[in-house]
Amino acid sequence: MLLADAFDHVVDSPRIDLFESLGWSIHLPFGLTKFMLLELVAAGLILAIFVPMAKRAQSGEPPRGWFANAFESLLTFIRERVAKPAVGEHDADTFVPLLWTVFLFVLFCNLLGMIPFLGSPTASFAVTGALAVVAFVTIHGAAIAKQGFGHYARAHYPHIEAPFGMGPVIAMMIVGIEVFGHFIKAFVLAVRLFANLFAGHLVLAFILTFIVMARNVHWSLLGVISVGSVSMVVALSLLEIFVAFLQAFIFTYLTALFLGTALHPHH
Repeated sequence: MLLADAFDHVVDSPRIDLFESLGWSIHLPFGLTKFMLLELVAAGLILAIFVPMAKRAQSGEPPRGWFANAFESLLTFIRERVAKPAVGEHDADTFVPLLWTVFLFVLFCNLLGMIPFLGSPTASFAVTGALAVVAFVTIHGAAIAKQGFGHYARAHYPHIEAPFGMGPVIAMMIVGIEVFGHFIKAFVLAVRLFANLFAGHLVLAFILTFIVMARNVHWSLLGVISVGSVSMVVALSLLEIFVAFLQAFIFTYLTALFLGTALHPHH
């Protein structure tokens, strides 16, 4: 039962539970779920950052204040240290807006899970799977648009000289492995983000259930277990903030790396 309660904190729901023991819940209208609402919040935050930033860049006005400078520095880092090395100097700026959007969306979805009563949409495989599909379509769609479908397909077919006419057979096997590898890369993008966020929040939720377990065993254990559990959750929550940034960076970096490999198959 306690494990099920812990799972309630990391799964999607048509309501937001404020104080479950008191029955205080917000039931969402229009068929929305908690994760859908949080994704809309993340999208709104991205717009709130991008629109003023674009207006400043268009007017030539420098960023002012710690908030603007922090995001300018963060996004400049993604452009200079992720997009350009992975995608290439010539093509990087074409895909920087997408990489920025992916980074901020994943980051905000991760961080929203640190707010009590909410959750991380990226702890749902449906969300990370959809992000991986977007990355997959972008990667291979961009490669086909740049190279043409014929050249893109031929890049997967190696020229192999082998006895007994086995060259074409081996080449087709390699083509199958390459194509299968593309799907594996997309699957890995989805799974590593989902698994890290899901496991992290589940551990935090389960540690808090120790307090309920102690209360059910003996009142004398309640104080010690409560202090220990809350202290551990606070420490792990600080680690989860780092993980939120790290996983957003890794997802963006891998997307840029796979994109660069598809755009420049011979490099």
